[in-house]
Amino acid sequence: MINWFQLGMMVCATPFVLFWLFLYMKYKNTFHAYTDNLSSEEFRMPELFFIGMGFMNQVKYNLRTRKGRARIKEISEIKGQKYAEYYYYVIKGATFTYIWTLLPFVLILGAMSDNPMMLLLGICVMVLLVRYLEKDINDKLEERREELLLDLPQVLSKMALLINSGMVMREAWVKVSQTGERALYQEMRIASGEMANGASDLEAFRNFADRCSVRSIRKVTSTLIQNMQKGNQELSYFLEEMSREMWEEKKNLVRQKGETAGTKLLLPIAMIFGGILMLILVPVFIGGM
Repeated sequence: MINWFQLGMMVCATPFVLFWLFLYMKYKNTFHAYTDNLSSEEFRMPELFFIGMGFMNQVKYNLRTRKGRARIKEISEIKGQKYAEYYYYVIKGATFTYIWTLLPFVLILGAMSDNPMMLLLGICVMVLLVRYLEKDINDKLEERREELLLDLPQVLSKMALLINSGMVMREAWVKVSQTGERALYQEMRIASGEMANGASDLEAFRNFADRCSVRSIRKVTSTLIQNMQKGNQELSYFLEEMSREMWEEKKNLVRQKGETAGTKLLLPIAMIFGGILMLILVPVFIGGM
């Protein structure tokens, strides 16, 4: 008797396997410049990414769509503007590699096991692996933005203190940028370098706000530009006010992170409680039988 499920899985898997072999043979020596320096800790199976990149080359995949440009801008906050498009290309190549590699494998596994549940499980694993790439970038982006917000109140306080002591805005900016190594201080040093190389303060501050891409920093930078022409006294007052406001935001952010951490602990606590309950109840029931 014909097993239609197995036959159907093998028929579906055959063109995918053939296409994977075609991509492998055609592009196995093509994309070393993109994949050789990728970290195996950051990406899974980077040595096979030429499969997805070859597929993108075959279909003339457009990276510069509206959604693509927005994603490149987000990646530039983490990897820097110079390498943002490269990493977006790598991530898309990884996504298509996982799809074209795991899909035929899942179909063959489903046919060999003659079990639709194995097919469903394989598809779930494939989807989770693809989603991992996006989640990893989103987590790093959120972590960086939180770090910027946490450091902003202290930066504003330092600048207000230096300007109150008689230092001009640009000198205070440079001085504060050298007092830390976290992301916000690094971005400030980049802006200082732009000003030292001939860029206007206005242009350097706007580039700084674009790279940080955090609403509070955009607000601070915009108001900073408006107040630069009013002298040190006005500027100092503004910085002190913004510093107090940012300290309140920092307290709220820390409070929210604490509440989120507490919520995440509920599941493992419930599992531990269930395990302890089982250890107590099982001997009781066994003894009563």
